[in-house]
Amino acid sequence: MENKILQPKSGKLSLHENVELPIDGMPEFVQQYIKEIVRVYHCPIEFPTVAVFSVIATAIGKRVKLTDRKYTNPLMLWFVNVAISGSNKTQPVKEVLRPLREINRENYQVYEVEYAAWRVDKERDEANPPTFNQLLIGDCTEEARIKILQNCSHGVLGHYPEIKGYFDDMERYNKGGFVDKLLRMFDGDDVFVNRKGEYKPIVISDVFMNILGDLQPGLLSATFGSPQFMENGLNQRFLFTMPKIVEFPDREIESMNHDLVECWCDVVKQIYKMDLTDWGIISLSQESDALYTEYFNQLQRKKDEVSKTTGDGYLLSVYSKLQIQAQRLAGIVHLMGLINSPNSYNYRQVSAEDMEYTIRCMDYFEKSAIAVYEHLGGNVQGGNPQSMTQAEIIRLVGEKVGIQNQAAFSLGIGKDPAYVSRVLKS
Repeated sequence: MENKILQPKSGKLSLHENVELPIDGMPEFVQQYIKEIVRVYHCPIEFPTVAVFSVIATAIGKRVKLTDRKYTNPLMLWFVNVAISGSNKTQPVKEVLRPLREINRENYQVYEVEYAAWRVDKERDEANPPTFNQLLIGDCTEEARIKILQNCSHGVLGHYPEIKGYFDDMERYNKGGFVDKLLRMFDGDDVFVNRKGEYKPIVISDVFMNILGDLQPGLLSATFGSPQFMENGLNQRFLFTMPKIVEFPDREIESMNHDLVECWCDVVKQIYKMDLTDWGIISLSQESDALYTEYFNQLQRKKDEVSKTTGDGYLLSVYSKLQIQAQRLAGIVHLMGLINSPNSYNYRQVSAEDMEYTIRCMDYFEKSAIAVYEHLGGNVQGGNPQSMTQAEIIRLVGEKVGIQNQAAFSLGIGKDPAYVSRVLKS
């Protein structure tokens, strides 16, 4: 029997005109919750939407992965909201993360009881004290972050308002080694940490760390514009939001609907506490596989066009990572169905409806990735493989003319002095 592919609600798979991040493929309650946050906080809809994706993915953790019979992916994604100061990036996201904070507190209370019992046990195993199963992490030392990842059997969400600070801290601690760790974390590989003065390395197996951060557009270049990040594929592992509509309304006395807040916390905790030991691997249904194949092949054609014109490695990497991220997001979207019917939900296969919605979301993220690339000085239009990036222009000026005052030069071109310094040293 010929398989009939479910067509998207828009009538096409690619939505590059007037693309926005949709929410209509989520359970009705989650849509209401997101709209309530937008109503109260007057923020772009992208902020709570990607936060919802992050929270659901973290509640599921490393217990479930998705396979397409060729590759197996953890349901792990990294998001960065890019918006101007005053656009209310922080508080709406904190609101969505509320259930993870509550789970953290509950897990810590359990840890305190277990640790107290361990301390008074005369036959305790000194080498294996109880551990705190922490789900949500933020500003902490790299040493602490490694310990959390090592002890956490579930997986974590790293929440980093102004994500540049996270990168700066990691760079200082690892002196460049943190990038390799991040690349390995995204792939779900084992991460080895070699401490100075210690022969035996720390091994973190099956790493699962979602990332959710935000950034001002003026700091994009200083954060993601280094030659290393532009060329090693780290940037493309992030999904960016860049909302075009930011409102600044007059002050109103509003508060979140208490029932919606409680319900959101309850469903996230329910997913977190569900026994998923028999789940393991989920897959694509025949219909969703056909939709994903069409989406995958569209990106393949874009890669082919780029390779024959500009040969732009950055864009080639964008399209390749979107193919991976689409599967991960489809798995997250599919498991949102647990919110409606946790006891009877057919969790084994991603449906065509889940994949259709995912593809529309990925169209938004593709457009945002290109917008970020253009902001970083990339040439997306094609037709001239000799076009230079901003980093290349800065290096050329340094080589041919010389830059006596880097601070003044950076101010003149509107770039962060630290970024210009890194480019000139590269």
